[in-house]
Amino acid sequence: YKMKKLVIFTIVLVMGLFAGSIDAQNKRAKNDADITFSVEIDCKSCQKKIEAKIPFEKGVKDLKVDFEKQTVWILYNSKTTNANNLKDALKKLGYDAKELKKDK
Repeated sequence: YKMKKLVIFTIVLVMGLFAGSIDAQNKRAKNDADITFSVEIDCKSCQKKIEAKIPFEKGVKDLKVDFEKQTVWILYNSKTTNANNLKDALKKLGYDAKELKKDK
Protein backbone atom coordinates (compact mmCIF):
# COMPACT_ATOMS: atom_id res chain seq x y z
CA TYR A 1 0.00 0.00 0.00
CA LYS A 2 2.84 2.44 0.85
CA MET A 3 4.60 1.59 -2.41
CA LYS A 4 1.44 2.32 -4.39
CA LYS A 5 1.12 5.72 -2.67
CA LEU A 6 4.76 6.48 -3.39
CA VAL A 7 4.36 5.64 -7.09
CA ILE A 8 1.23 7.77 -7.39
CA PHE A 9 2.90 10.66 -5.57
CA THR A 10 5.93 10.44 -7.86
CA ILE A 11 3.77 10.44 -11.00
CA VAL A 12 1.78 13.45 -9.80
CA LEU A 13 4.98 15.30 -8.87
CA VAL A 14 6.58 14.66 -12.26
CA MET A 15 3.42 15.72 -14.10
CA GLY A 16 3.28 18.93 -12.05
CA LEU A 17 6.91 19.78 -12.77
CA PHE A 18 6.41 19.08 -16.48
CA ALA A 19 3.29 21.28 -16.65
CA GLY A 20 5.12 24.08 -14.82
CA SER A 21 7.99 23.89 -17.28
CA ILE A 22 5.66 24.15 -20.28
CA ASP A 23 3.86 27.10 -18.68
CA ALA A 24 7.17 28.91 -18.10
CA GLN A 25 8.21 28.34 -21.73
CA ASN A 26 4.88 29.71 -22.99
CA LYS A 27 5.23 32.83 -20.84
CA ARG A 28 8.73 33.44 -22.17
CA ALA A 29 7.61 32.99 -25.77
CA LYS A 30 4.79 35.54 -25.37
CA ASN A 31 7.35 38.24 -24.46
CA ASP A 32 9.75 37.37 -27.27
CA ALA A 33 10.13 39.88 -30.08
CA ASP A 34 12.66 40.17 -32.85
CA ILE A 35 14.02 42.91 -35.02
CA THR A 36 16.36 43.10 -37.98
CA PHE A 37 18.58 46.10 -38.53
CA SER A 38 20.50 47.13 -41.61
CA VAL A 39 24.01 47.93 -40.36
CA GLU A 40 27.08 48.89 -42.36
CA ILE A 41 29.59 46.26 -41.29
CA ASP A 42 32.95 47.05 -42.90
CA CYS A 43 34.87 43.96 -41.90
CA LYS A 44 34.74 40.64 -40.05
CA SER A 45 36.25 42.43 -37.04
CA CYS A 46 33.17 44.66 -36.91
CA GLN A 47 30.97 41.60 -37.05
CA LYS A 48 32.86 40.02 -34.16
CA LYS A 49 32.58 43.25 -32.15
CA ILE A 50 28.79 43.23 -32.49
CA GLU A 51 28.61 39.50 -31.72
CA ALA A 52 30.73 40.04 -28.61
CA LYS A 53 28.89 43.03 -27.15
CA ILE A 54 25.19 42.98 -28.09
CA PRO A 55 24.34 39.64 -26.42
CA PHE A 56 25.17 41.27 -23.08
CA GLU A 57 22.58 43.99 -23.54
CA LYS A 58 19.67 43.60 -21.15
CA GLY A 59 16.89 41.44 -22.62
CA VAL A 60 18.81 40.07 -25.61
CA LYS A 61 18.16 36.36 -26.07
CA ASP A 62 19.72 35.62 -29.47
CA LEU A 63 21.66 37.40 -32.20
CA LYS A 64 22.66 36.72 -35.79
CA VAL A 65 24.98 38.99 -37.73
CA ASP A 66 25.04 38.49 -41.51
CA PHE A 67 28.16 40.12 -42.95
CA GLU A 68 27.15 39.60 -46.59
CA LYS A 69 23.62 41.00 -46.17
CA GLN A 70 24.80 43.70 -43.73
CA THR A 71 22.08 42.80 -41.23
CA VAL A 72 21.83 42.23 -37.50
CA TRP A 73 18.88 40.14 -36.27
CA ILE A 74 18.10 40.26 -32.55
CA LEU A 75 15.65 38.19 -30.51
CA TYR A 76 14.79 39.94 -27.26
CA ASN A 77 12.41 40.02 -24.32
CA SER A 78 9.99 42.87 -25.01
CA LYS A 79 9.32 43.36 -21.29
CA THR A 80 13.01 44.03 -20.67
CA THR A 81 14.08 46.11 -23.68
CA ASN A 82 12.82 47.54 -26.96
CA ALA A 83 13.92 48.34 -30.50
CA ASN A 84 15.17 51.84 -29.58
CA ASN A 85 17.39 50.51 -26.79
CA LEU A 86 18.90 47.95 -29.16
CA LYS A 87 19.43 50.59 -31.85
CA ASP A 88 21.15 52.79 -29.24
CA ALA A 89 23.37 49.87 -28.18
CA LEU A 90 24.54 49.44 -31.78
CA LYS A 91 25.11 53.20 -32.03
CA LYS A 92 27.30 53.11 -28.89
CA LEU A 93 29.46 50.56 -30.71
CA GLY A 94 29.75 52.99 -33.64
CA TYR A 95 27.14 51.57 -36.01
CA ASP A 96 24.11 53.36 -37.42
CA ALA A 97 21.25 50.89 -37.50
CA LYS A 98 18.13 51.18 -39.60
CA GLU A 99 15.20 48.91 -38.78
CA LEU A 100 14.18 46.68 -41.67
CA LYS A 101 10.42 46.22 -41.88
CA LYS A 102 9.15 42.65 -41.91
CA ASP A 103 7.47 41.27 -45.00
CA LYS A 104 3.88 40.39 -44.33
